[in-house]
Amino acid sequence: MNGINEQVVDAFIHALENGSVSGVIACYAPDARIWHNFDQIAMTSAESVASLETLFNNFVSRKYVEVRRHAARHALVQQHVLRLKTEEGRTIDWPGCIVFGFEDNLISRVDEYVDLASLAK
Repeated sequence: MNGINEQVVDAFIHALENGSVSGVIACYAPDARIWHNFDQIAMTSAESVASLETLFNNFVSRKYVEVRRHAARHALVQQHVLRLKTEEGRTIDWPGCIVFGFEDNLISRVDEYVDLASLAK
């Protein structure tokens, strides 16, 4: 792992908020792995596209709020609330935490911790 690149994390978050699959993928190193606590599977960036499309198709807007970032050894930890809006106008606040790893100034690892049950509330 290389040093922390907060600018690429900003671009990654911006792409997620704007529903840009290509923008998210552009932030990843070629061999990046994306892991979620709820399934514990480390996907490639190509394998993660279906999850991104589900997020983008199920919510008309996405905004990261209450963002707190902390540098860790060779990683950046982001705690946040992802504010989602449904087509019906309902707002869902989804707390989460992402640990970003880096290689060659790109994201090489995403470890995302979320509670899927909070989406059902």
